[in-house]
Amino acid sequence: MCDKHQITEEPCESKGSSTVLESSGSREGVADFTRSTHDAIEQCFLRLSNGRDTWVLDADIKGAFDNIDHSFLLKIVEKLLGRELIKQWLKAGYVEAEIFNPTHSGTPQGGIISPLLANIALDGLDELLKKYTKTTIKIRKSGKRKGQQEKVKSPMYGYIRYADDFLITATSEEDIKAVVPIVEEWLKQRGLTLNQDKTSITHIEKGVNFLGFNLRQYRGKLLTKPQKEKVLAFLQKLRNWLKANISLPQDAVIAHLNQQLIGWANYYRTGVSKRIFSYVDHMVHKMLWTWATRRHPTKSKQWVKNKYFRTLGRRQWIFAAEAQDRRGKPKIESVIKISEIPIIRHVKVKETSSPDDPTLAEYWEKRRTSIGKTRWEKNSKYYKVAENQKWKCPICGENLLGASSFGRNTETRGAKR
Repeated sequence: MCDKHQITEEPCESKGSSTVLESSGSREGVADFTRSTHDAIEQCFLRLSNGRDTWVLDADIKGAFDNIDHSFLLKIVEKLLGRELIKQWLKAGYVEAEIFNPTHSGTPQGGIISPLLANIALDGLDELLKKYTKTTIKIRKSGKRKGQQEKVKSPMYGYIRYADDFLITATSEEDIKAVVPIVEEWLKQRGLTLNQDKTSITHIEKGVNFLGFNLRQYRGKLLTKPQKEKVLAFLQKLRNWLKANISLPQDAVIAHLNQQLIGWANYYRTGVSKRIFSYVDHMVHKMLWTWATRRHPTKSKQWVKNKYFRTLGRRQWIFAAEAQDRRGKPKIESVIKISEIPIIRHVKVKETSSPDDPTLAEYWEKRRTSIGKTRWEKNSKYYKVAENQKWKCPICGENLLGASSFGRNTETRGAKR
């Protein structure tokens, strides 16, 4: 029996460089802290800041998971132990309305192996783009030859990919237009094409949306902000939930909203997000006021305010309720203010570093621990448990953040559940 890692180990070796990011094939990559969407955004910042690259090809692959050529994919993995097993997965077909439908192309979306297979099929464009270089004249700023001119050869294109989303950057519009047919030919070999309606060439001063962020230069400075459409969609999601749960107890509403807000803010806390976070706080407050007044249409506004909103410290109008902690003691639960969550810049994984490299064990240990320290509030239960365990599992000895879930590797001895 072959597991997913064993049968795909060889094609998934990282081939990235300081100018090219090859990230994991699924957003599940966030869970194992090897490559994440934040690594891709950080690479965008490195390519597009300080006037390095100014033009962007925002490419969209038409039906990437549905149209990958099986023959091409099987040829890549032909020397691997699990090739026949992969072939069975690809050709398994599906049943709809009690009718069996064979699969002649693509990988099934939702399948556990599909993101990894798609990642394997899309690997290699970075190596192709490396062949295109440019020579520039630079003036040395230090050393014995300070002030002298020298010719420097560098890659013409920057390439940032996460799963089937990718950007290509360049210094001029002509260079970006020239790369489009190259990419189309490369995709054609894999049974894929660009979606002409969604693929665009944009100057970075106009901005580009990528992985939920908006990257745009403002007076020469690149800022990565939460994408406007994503912010509005998140607020609408909360609004719809509150409308559908008008009779839910206040403490249950607080618990649900806090879970949603913390998760959303943790994703965007690496960007320029403070102003957006304040806006979200304001809109959530308005939603909660609407929710509370709809529950009691015959009561006065002052009555509603006194029942659902409190003054905590110096903060007024806090949506809060009495609840009990794990030991049954009373406490006050309130909807958090995500504007108070600190902005922490993401540190990109070093070049081709892999957690499977035994020589980099110390690097990954420190990285997982540092990420864990920003994942929970310093005085929270999880933070204290992790700190007491020295950020290691007491059973297997592995780093707590090495698993896909923190809860799997934590011990809370003596705590009531």
